[in-house]
Amino acid sequence: MSKGTETKASLTRRDFLATATVAGLGAVTGTPARAVNQTVSARPASRVLGANEKKPVVGVYYYPWYRAPSAASEKDAPAVGWMRKTLRGRLEPKHLPKRGVYNSHDAETIADHIAQSKRGGVDFWAVSWWGPNRSTDTVFKNHILAHANAGKLKYALLYESTGRFGSFDKPSYTRLLDDFQYMAENYFENPHYLKIEGKPAVFIYLTRVYFRDRGLDALRRLRERLPHVYLIGDDVFGPAYRSEYARLWDAVTAYDVYGQSLKGDGATRAALERLNANYANARKIANGVGTGFMPAISPGYNDKAVREGHPGRARYFKDVPGSREGDIFREMLRDVALPNVDPLAGNVIMVTSFNEWYEDTQIEATAGTAPPTAKDNSASGAFYTEGDTYADYGYLYLDILREETERPLTIEAQTR
Repeated sequence: MSKGTETKASLTRRDFLATATVAGLGAVTGTPARAVNQTVSARPASRVLGANEKKPVVGVYYYPWYRAPSAASEKDAPAVGWMRKTLRGRLEPKHLPKRGVYNSHDAETIADHIAQSKRGGVDFWAVSWWGPNRSTDTVFKNHILAHANAGKLKYALLYESTGRFGSFDKPSYTRLLDDFQYMAENYFENPHYLKIEGKPAVFIYLTRVYFRDRGLDALRRLRERLPHVYLIGDDVFGPAYRSEYARLWDAVTAYDVYGQSLKGDGATRAALERLNANYANARKIANGVGTGFMPAISPGYNDKAVREGHPGRARYFKDVPGSREGDIFREMLRDVALPNVDPLAGNVIMVTSFNEWYEDTQIEATAGTAPPTAKDNSASGAFYTEGDTYADYGYLYLDILREETERPLTIEAQTR
């Protein structure tokens, strides 16, 4: 099991509540990088962008940690490999990725993922990064950015704080400055690296845990050493958000879509209404101190193959008769993400995720050849699915994403 999924699990179980130029993607009025605890004046109540029409910029969280084991190391590796630790690998019949059980550093896999992203209208990947010279660093730096097709997308770092700061109770921030210095020396000047307001963008996971009235000295030193970095905090969760948290970041977002919507309300319309209310409030609070907001969406969630404690959620509405695979994702785009697109954050929408298969949040294409199933390989035949039906959906989610985000939208940045 991935270290990343393990730490995400512990956070979700705790149920924490919230206690330009985009590198060729569109112009945004700039704002200086904020120092910690600096007083920031509110923006004007309304600003109209350019000709008043823009398309959203789509980012996806991308995971470069997969390794295809050899047949010699695992008896069933050619058939399943790391997929054994996923819901899709437990289904009967299995629903495998279009690429099969792939290796993240494989050039053909990277080419296919870039092609899938282009099909889905994705503009950039936020790539999971666990520190210098770790496997995610090697794959990102030496294989993704060096790929012949890399220039078809932009790329940012997703700073995996749980692997760098340690426990929630007694975190250590001693690695922060050195890690960002390494990023500056190895990533930020790459022509394919994502810039917002002309600054290299870095997503920081779980700022809502690690920077709540602590870690502020480390953050201040980071701002002083690298003032021209655009920091996006994973800072929003639940209905309560505060301006003193928002002002620390250039923009804020919410990685955990499931925990504040589908987990509590199930696969229902009420879950989306709750999420929209959380986002609208967070955007209002953030904009009030000059911070942008990036709405995030997710197609579903099921991590029962790697951990206990979280109910799986179908990818269709359980309270809407005749609802079909993909309906939640489509409506989350229409009713939650698009209404909360924020020009103060480059009009960015984030998708959790492109390929986090362990939590079944992926939109990466599946083979599309197996029939729908509610059966799994547990003793009961339904431990992992909980009776929900899963589809071997092929390109469905990529196509939904493209269709819903390719139309121009009229935006006013307002304090709402």
